[in-house]
Amino acid sequence: MSIQEDFRLAMRRYIYSVSVMSNVGTNGIPNAITVSSVTSISMDPPSLLICINKSSRIHDTLEIGSKFCINLLNKDQEELSNICSDEGRYEQRFSDENWNLDNVPFLENAQANIHCKVDQLSSYHTHTIVVGLVEGANSLSNIATLTYVDGEYR
Repeated sequence: MSIQEDFRLAMRRYIYSVSVMSNVGTNGIPNAITVSSVTSISMDPPSLLICINKSSRIHDTLEIGSKFCINLLNKDQEELSNICSDEGRYEQRFSDENWNLDNVPFLENAQANIHCKVDQLSSYHTHTIVVGLVEGANSLSNIATLTYVDGEYR
């Protein structure tokens, strides 16, 4: 087996929370993509790290100072995760009635919403590492987070 295959199999053992990153491009069109690589960096200043594939539609809309939201999904939002990860269903991403599209799009019924501003962008091979400064956050009291492990939702 190759190192890539060994690494892929090892990483399938991690349990990831499932989120949708959303923003609005400079053209005014909203974007959303399913992400699992979301990590808190610091509480001072409050900040997150997200890794975005350079081939994704949302990638080129992320600029220093631009705004985005990390929507932590709950167990009832598996289908939305599938839609936001499927390029063939791109036009369906904002058909869910729980999207608030007034400014930066966010899911009103998500487990949590973390509103950020892009602070740093760092290229790393196929991905860009995005550092976001947290500008606001809210969460539901009932914890029922959608997770993903070994190729399946849990």
